[in-house]
Amino acid sequence: MASPNILSELSNTLSSGSRILSDQKSPDFVSSLQRWSDYGLQVPSAIIQPASEQDIVLTVQTLLKASIPFVLATGGNSRYSTIDQHGVVLDLGRYKGVDVDAAKNLATVKGGTLMKELQLALHPHKQLAAVGNANTLGVIPYYIGGGTTHYKPFVGFAAENIIAAKLITAKGELVEVSEAQHPELLWGVRGAGQFLGLVTELTIRTYPYSRLGNDQGQRMCGTYVFLPHQADAVGAALQPILESKEYITAGHVVVGMAPPDMKHQVLMVAPEVFASADEATKLLQPLSDLGPIMQALQPSTFDKHSDHLDYLCAKGDFKRVTQIGLAGWTTENLTDLIKLHSELVSTCPDAVMSAFSFQWNTPSKIERSGNTSFGLEDVDYWLNLTSWYKNEANHGTVEDITNRAQAAVRSGVDEQDYISYTNIGREDPITYRYKGVDRLEKLKALKKQWDPAGIFTTEFL
Repeated sequence: MASPNILSELSNTLSSGSRILSDQKSPDFVSSLQRWSDYGLQVPSAIIQPASEQDIVLTVQTLLKASIPFVLATGGNSRYSTIDQHGVVLDLGRYKGVDVDAAKNLATVKGGTLMKELQLALHPHKQLAAVGNANTLGVIPYYIGGGTTHYKPFVGFAAENIIAAKLITAKGELVEVSEAQHPELLWGVRGAGQFLGLVTELTIRTYPYSRLGNDQGQRMCGTYVFLPHQADAVGAALQPILESKEYITAGHVVVGMAPPDMKHQVLMVAPEVFASADEATKLLQPLSDLGPIMQALQPSTFDKHSDHLDYLCAKGDFKRVTQIGLAGWTTENLTDLIKLHSELVSTCPDAVMSAFSFQWNTPSKIERSGNTSFGLEDVDYWLNLTSWYKNEANHGTVEDITNRAQAAVRSGVDEQDYISYTNIGREDPITYRYKGVDRLEKLKALKKQWDPAGIFTTEFL
């Protein structure tokens, strides 16, 4: 626990822009404590908000010396950014920024920078990068955890685009990591960095908008809403879209409840086509021919990539995301999800905001090194199970149906081929999240070298 003496010592050491919050009833403490989800939320003895990289280093050194455990928080989306009274939260929201070097196709991202802030920094330079589907995601944890992205066909996953990093070790030392300095640690940061140290800064690769085929960073985004009984027809109509050799696409097939009254289950297809409006209309015509109850197709640019999903970024309530990798999916899988989702909202109306979806990407078209610890770069299909409810008494019901949904989609798959996204569900076996004996042995060796005491979790120990 952070004692008043330790907090006072830190307060006298850190720069004037930093803040230390220990009054649990104060508005600033309550605001900083908020997370995307209240699932597993704990209250720390203090929340420390460093204002500079040196402040972060001094804070970590002080906490290590006093044997006080800590966790990091940037966007507050991680289930693992919370800790009880025995520890403190390092909220990096006061240390952020993006420096863009468009001539070299590079950007340097600091501390608590959020996804939307990265997009807005890159947009004036007509540059894009791997980004996730939420404006409030922390850029650094997203990148070092792997980083699935709809731009994968053009840029690969986020971890593949890490060029260099600054990292505070379990000894409290700030080290620079690159191909020239600690290249093995750089490999580890590209997919497992959260388990090896505290990354204060990343240099990432960026790309000109022209890579998308236009200078506006534009893609065409569709919304096609169907009734659940049309699942077979929707699956058939999607096949030529997913298998197109001519056009690059990404998107989701979502099972959820229709707003505003949330009383009717629908099947929504949300494709993104990296092509002109006319080309996208032609490609998506099979969906239009089915007579959706609602449809729209409109352009969106990189700087506004996730704006339409801002409602999902609301803080509070109980939310969980489960993400598993797939070799593909079938209409039978989709029918199973429709049935399970219907069971969820009928037996637990509190979970009416929950949604199950299949996500896809056209396979990558670029040359890729594969030099990452992430190891899931070739996964093009994902199952996303998003639960959202208000009453903690419903934990068991929601978890049961979510587990059954995973089992249904994994039916017929050997357990050795199970894939779970690396950083969303750390409860899953490590062999689901990091594939291959050699990769795991290398990560264990890095953990033993850089964090043998398990300061940054006990993963790989």
